[in-house]
Amino acid sequence: MLVANAQVTNEGTPVSWGIANKKSIAPMLMKNFDLNKIKAEDVINDKDRATPYRFGYELKVNLGLDNAGVWDEFENGDRIWRINIISEGAKTVNFIFDTYRIPRGATLYVYNNDRTDLLGAYTNIFNRPDEMLGTWLVEGDNVWLEYFEPAAVKGQGRLNIAKVIHGYRSVTDAMVRQKALGSSGDCNHDVDCPVGVDFDVLKDELKRSVGFIILNEFVCTGTLINNTSNDQAPYFLTANHCESGSTSTWAFRFNWISPDPSCGTTLASEDAAEDQTTSGATVLASNPKSDMKLLQLDGGLDADWNLIWAGWDRTGNAPDFVVGIHHPAGDIMKVCREDIPPTKFLLDFNGEPQTETWQIEDWDIGVTEGGSSGSAIFDPNGRIIGQLAGGSAACNGTDDNNLPDFYGRFDVSWDFGNADSDSLKPWLDPEGTNATTLDRLAQDGSTPPTPTPPTPEELVEEVALFFQPSKAVITISNTITNNIVTYSIFNISGALVDSGKVIGEKEDIDLTAKSSGMYFVYIENSVGGSFTQKVVVNQRF
Repeated sequence: MLVANAQVTNEGTPVSWGIANKKSIAPMLMKNFDLNKIKAEDVINDKDRATPYRFGYELKVNLGLDNAGVWDEFENGDRIWRINIISEGAKTVNFIFDTYRIPRGATLYVYNNDRTDLLGAYTNIFNRPDEMLGTWLVEGDNVWLEYFEPAAVKGQGRLNIAKVIHGYRSVTDAMVRQKALGSSGDCNHDVDCPVGVDFDVLKDELKRSVGFIILNEFVCTGTLINNTSNDQAPYFLTANHCESGSTSTWAFRFNWISPDPSCGTTLASEDAAEDQTTSGATVLASNPKSDMKLLQLDGGLDADWNLIWAGWDRTGNAPDFVVGIHHPAGDIMKVCREDIPPTKFLLDFNGEPQTETWQIEDWDIGVTEGGSSGSAIFDPNGRIIGQLAGGSAACNGTDDNNLPDFYGRFDVSWDFGNADSDSLKPWLDPEGTNATTLDRLAQDGSTPPTPTPPTPEELVEEVALFFQPSKAVITISNTITNNIVTYSIFNISGALVDSGKVIGEKEDIDLTAKSSGMYFVYIENSVGGSFTQKVVVNQRF
């Protein structure tokens, strides 16, 4: 079994935090750059989905253990090296090391000046033959790096920072203060929002296969993917056009999922406590014909992360519907669904005039954006049939713009080209089984059973609540036979402001007379069951 079990521990704290007397240190101030020029470029580049979504500006530096920072040595021979880097106005900062080689027992932490955001410890498990490393993001513009070296391995560490990435957008919302939270459009649905009883159980498993990628100053999405050996090989599918710098320095985050989802509304998503990150990858295969890239994650995956390796379908048959799971604009994980079968489409994309794709005509739930590139599209069995290449889909308020997206076809990626580096087949079918489909694999080594498809009655009979912020109208639908739905609306202080029953199969409730603010709608069914959904009325519409 090929299992990677190294990762950022996200445990412990830097040694200096427990020491009162340390050497003073002058911060390293990063040079200014023309942010207005960068933003003007983004206005143009964001319309081109053939390039990954840029969130940061790359500042080249040469800062290492021997030419920057300060050392503090203790009586027992242990020592720490610290450097303080300030890039004024940055929302986040991340780092690219062109030299990273530290001995067993040594640690590297990265944290902001007020110690509200901490990464690490990075340890010897991230040592690579090319001695490169890319870190995850730290919030703020004033950041510290701290290297601890035990006396027993004194002088064996080698560190040099080659690039500082000044995050100027998308990785922190100024109003929310969580990395990337709230950066995508209002029509997006958090991954824990319902997409239909015929897929919700599968979605709740597949979301654990999806990873958010930091590739230097850009972001993309990808998916852990199973192979016929069912050995948890750390294979990760994304798009060929997701490209910036060496994959050795890319960083990955899993299970960034809101515990309080926003479902196509103006409500902010709540951040997640999990910070499951790893770094470093190797390209195994890629081709422009289907905009495919397959990576091997080198930094490791923790067994406690409860991950899923997604299955796949290489038949090239169009499914009845598709679902995508992704990180638009570097935001917390989202979901989208299209109920019309995708169609095969030759796309002039990124210099390849005949890229073979699936065309998604118009999303019925959610949408994709820049940053979603590379994310998988799943069939009704939860199997990958492609990865996002590009498209014109975007939000228009809390609705989408009714434009299409295009996904590189998995069946084309399967055996394209003449070399192992061109196609998926050598990696995903190493034993030559010629399987046309493969199911997902859990991190405990089991193959989760595919849920029993719901009956037509189960698909039809449900109670749902929808809110249109632009009109301040709540719509409650009731298609359950012999069910009486009652509703109660409370303001944020808990006072009842409206109540009633749903007459027929649908009822619209007009809130335009209500003042701006948050309200809670309590739904109760006579056949059993209830739920509460919050809505926000904004009279500025």
